[in-house]
Amino acid sequence: MNQPTPADFHRITGEALSHGIAGDRMRGVALLQPLVDAGPLSTFALLGGLAEVAAHTALQNQLPGETFGLPVNNVLTGEPASADVLPPPLRFAAQFVTTWANRDRDTARALFETFAFESDRTGSPDLAEAIGLVYDMAVTTGAEVVRQARQERRKA
Repeated sequence: MNQPTPADFHRITGEALSHGIAGDRMRGVALLQPLVDAGPLSTFALLGGLAEVAAHTALQNQLPGETFGLPVNNVLTGEPASADVLPPPLRFAAQFVTTWANRDRDTARALFETFAFESDRTGSPDLAEAIGLVYDMAVTTGAEVVRQARQERRKA
């Protein structure tokens, strides 16, 4: 695939999310591969679109001037912990979605470039895993939006 157009992104991500919401994660993730294969710019755009969907509900409920944080707790003690204790793909996915929701595109881009470069340099599958995690976040939000819409239709 050449550089994808905005229409390609909408069609492919919409179809991928639909498959995920319907329970076919493997098919949904596979549909995203051409966007990743198109290169770093396309991958960043894909992550941004998925992060936007993942943050949809939080953004709808956001109060003026409010920003989002990334609280992390130690699972053994319940005490606050640093995001640095998270596995790298999960840490990146959580930081990226939070930064995107805060509308800090420069930091989101820097996070992506650093993480993608390191994954590429080491031959690590971390970036692929992180994309899957952001996709899963978007699917979870999408499924909740669908559930709420169905519930509203039943009331009407």
